[in-house]
Amino acid sequence: MFVRTHATDKTADYAFLAEAVARVTGVPIVQLGRRCSHCGAESHGQVFVSSPAEAASAAHVSLARAGGLVACAVSLDGPVGIDIEELSAVRRAGFDDVAFNADELTALRPVSGVEADRARAVIWTSKEAVLKLTGEGLRADPRGLTVRLDGAAAAVSGRSGIHLLGFEPGPGLVGTVAVRTIAPPRLTLR
Repeated sequence: MFVRTHATDKTADYAFLAEAVARVTGVPIVQLGRRCSHCGAESHGQVFVSSPAEAASAAHVSLARAGGLVACAVSLDGPVGIDIEELSAVRRAGFDDVAFNADELTALRPVSGVEADRARAVIWTSKEAVLKLTGEGLRADPRGLTVRLDGAAAAVSGRSGIHLLGFEPGPGLVGTVAVRTIAPPRLTLR
């Protein structure tokens, strides 16, 4: 996983992701593509490695932006999704109603202050990372996923083989990487 300052345009962020894939795979020149699993458009949707063939068949990728940072996840173990979020963003009025289901709201009720913001951000980034991994994105209602917090760790119900790994991309931010693998993966921040 790679984190740096968000570029002024998406093209530079995608170049950063391509460089990350090259570093992980050892393939010097990597091309990326996008494809929406819903409509087939190439102007939006899930990012993927399109060439060369050896990198395209081995590497799974995801990208997220928040708080002036861009985070890239590259996995050789299985499909991956990444999300980062500012703690302040989860305080918006009405956010809980569209982001969390009844079980999560019940679990959040006894938590307050900064701990509540952190818990909300962990749950939210976990949901976003899973929905990026599956290619559903926010076409799926995030309340349909249930994320359970167990101390600092998170787990998602109803999605077999998905491992959630939390990280701190920077001050005031929370991040989650979701990877579909048999064995729990390792997270390396570069």
